[in-house]
Amino acid sequence: MLYVFHGSDISKSVEKAHTLIGSLRTKRLDASFIEIGADKWSKSAVEENLGGQGLFSGKYIIFLDRVTENVDAKELLPDLIQVMNESANIFIVLEGKLNAELKRAVEKDAEKAMESEKKEAAAKKEFNVFALADAFGRRDAVNAWKIYREAIDSGIEPENIAGVLFWKAKSMSSGPSGKSDRRLEKLVTLYHDGHRGVLDLERGIEKLLLSC
Repeated sequence: MLYVFHGSDISKSVEKAHTLIGSLRTKRLDASFIEIGADKWSKSAVEENLGGQGLFSGKYIIFLDRVTENVDAKELLPDLIQVMNESANIFIVLEGKLNAELKRAVEKDAEKAMESEKKEAAAKKEFNVFALADAFGRRDAVNAWKIYREAIDSGIEPENIAGVLFWKAKSMSSGPSGKSDRRLEKLVTLYHDGHRGVLDLERGIEKLLLSC
């Protein structure tokens, strides 16, 4: 079975995809979850999960997170849409705006495809630094992510947002409890890896917030 979330409103698509994943993982506690991003893409990674079953699991939930950022995936994914949909396992594909070939394949063969398009932009909402820092400090993943996406969509650079999160994590580490916030080390690594081109800083921060 295949679910596809796509469109120009990537924030909305991300939210819908993660809502479905959360629901499926709650209902199918015995299912194994596999996430494949553009950096881990290979055709074989998809093919080996089309009919495979884990030793103690009846099904897999396979999440393909914007894999078409990988050149090979962009070329090969349209040919895999039908077989993913026919699989006994559950495939969830998250993408931005689809090219014509992939969109035709999705419309023809996907069990369910949900397109989210950006509406005409109203006046830009000012980025609330303290709201993001507070949500991050409370480990409120949902609100932290929503505020983060608003900031990115309004043109705030990921480097600036990383600075805000670093400041918050550092202040919590030096608080009365004296306990170190492990996210501080993760933010430092994200920032340096982003500048070296090892990873996409915007995506890295997003994943950190969703796991906080």
